[in-house]
Amino acid sequence: MYSRIIKIVIILILLPMIFGTGFGYALVNYLEIPDVKQLETFRPKSATRLYADDGTLFAELFVEKRIPIPITEMPRHLRLAFVAIEDVRFYSHFGVDVRGIGRAMYRNIVKKGITEGASTITQQLARALYLTPQKTYKRKIEEAILAIQIERTYSKDEILNMYLNLIYLGEGAHGVEAAAYTYFHKKARDLTVEESAMLAALTKSPSRLSPYKNAARTVERRNIVLKKMYDAGFIDKNSYSKAVQTALVIAPFKAYEKRTGYFTEYVKQVLEDYVEHAQDVFTSGFNVKTTMSLKMTQYAYEAVEKGMEGYKKRHPGVTELPEVAVVAIDVKTGELKVLVGGKDFSQSPYNRAVQAKRQPGSSFKPIIYLTALEQGQTPDSRLLDSPLSFTNPYTGSVWSPKNYGNNYHGEVTLRKALELSLNTATVRLLEQTGLENVIDMAKQLHITSKFEPNLSLALGTTEIAPIELAAAYATFARGGAYIQPISVKAITTIEGEERYREQAVEEPVVTPEIAYTLVDIMKGVVKNGTARAAAKMPYYLAGKTGTTDDFRDAWFIGFSPNLLCAVWVGYDKRTNLGAKEAGGTTALPIWIEFMSKALPLYPNTDFPPARVDYTP
Repeated sequence: MYSRIIKIVIILILLPMIFGTGFGYALVNYLEIPDVKQLETFRPKSATRLYADDGTLFAELFVEKRIPIPITEMPRHLRLAFVAIEDVRFYSHFGVDVRGIGRAMYRNIVKKGITEGASTITQQLARALYLTPQKTYKRKIEEAILAIQIERTYSKDEILNMYLNLIYLGEGAHGVEAAAYTYFHKKARDLTVEESAMLAALTKSPSRLSPYKNAARTVERRNIVLKKMYDAGFIDKNSYSKAVQTALVIAPFKAYEKRTGYFTEYVKQVLEDYVEHAQDVFTSGFNVKTTMSLKMTQYAYEAVEKGMEGYKKRHPGVTELPEVAVVAIDVKTGELKVLVGGKDFSQSPYNRAVQAKRQPGSSFKPIIYLTALEQGQTPDSRLLDSPLSFTNPYTGSVWSPKNYGNNYHGEVTLRKALELSLNTATVRLLEQTGLENVIDMAKQLHITSKFEPNLSLALGTTEIAPIELAAAYATFARGGAYIQPISVKAITTIEGEERYREQAVEEPVVTPEIAYTLVDIMKGVVKNGTARAAAKMPYYLAGKTGTTDDFRDAWFIGFSPNLLCAVWVGYDKRTNLGAKEAGGTTALPIWIEFMSKALPLYPNTDFPPARVDYTP
């Protein structure tokens, strides 16, 4: 019975080879065998890789995490590890291992079912590319015929190359290059003998044998692979002895991976504008050079953690800490170095730095002062800072803006009004400058919020996304030219073809003289005003605090000539942060902690001189 079944199977396999036409083709068509020539144009889905500004790979976007590489970049011991455990006679059979089939069939007959297979690497490739994993005799015959056709069409190395780029090895990794990075944070070409054996060990059950789940079981299976390599003559006794005694060292999940989620999600959206089809972002294997600084991102999270510790000390009974957004932009280039959209991406992927529009409070005021300067006013122009009221002629309701702490200073200069963030003086300035002119300036700065033309704009009542306000402030810092925040610098294909390269486009908004005059006033906010806590820092700084009347939002946006950072703190539920939780109390400490570490990465230079001739 056993020998008869083997003969039938062998005949079915060999007939298509013997008969070039007629019955052979009929059998192939009946079994629905595809044309293996399709492999020449087959392109597996490949992961898109995101690199930080220092060249570090920090994220992959994929449906299947795969990084195809040629067989020449796979060391010999890596290839032979898979051959040893999966198909030791790979280089001698014609696509089907007849001896293996006989052994497996005998055991299946004994156990009265298909419990064991004898698939060669070529058969596994055929199944992965064309067939279903369903265990039936019909599928096994189709698999065998396909394997023979593949062997007749392609060389052994070509087959092995396709197989090693397709095979699933756990933790989302398809192919040896993706697996090498996943488990060892290195390229496949740099794998040792024991590391290669570990990857080959995963083929039996990638999930169950994952070293992150059961390291002891992984080592046991790895050593089986090494023994098979030794028995087959693929490695010598010394290499075998050394490898089996080597401890398993798996690279840990990088700490920064959980901290780059907000930036990664932002880049995903940006990439969709640069590729032909949105799904290409996840399947075409692009290499993307981004602007992210991993070092600065680390500094930002450390600053957030410290800021939240301070908040909890001020509010020991609080059960839920507020959220935080941090945006850092390289002033000269417009490159986005840090994008933090919340305390923890894994807990809340909602990106508050980009998606959440919140009232900026007094941090909107510089846009009003910039408009006034453009109209010819100067830092020494006079404003009245005293109580005032406005009555709505249609409803009769009265609006009476007040200064923080109800302190008024009488007649003041523009400079002092902004340094001390005086509300009533700024309302009067807005009225003089013109609502529509200020709104137009905000739009020139690419703030996309819907502005209502009323004087409460002076108090920052129109909601704005942190990244948009940060980009507007960067315009002041670079001398009046707006640059859309840049997160992607270059995109290349797997083959190295450049698909996109960023070229920053500057849009003049105001003249350098006007921009630096505003910056000169904003330097006073740090030296003499609401951000005096930053004055002790040994750098040239300017900025502005922001606080809403009800303490729901706290801001500080500050910058040097080289680096800008915006910090927002608030609750998603828009609840109160607490009494006196103003921008200078809540957001500024986070900013100081971050900038104290980030600014040493840049030259400590002063801003260009502001305009000195203020006569009209």
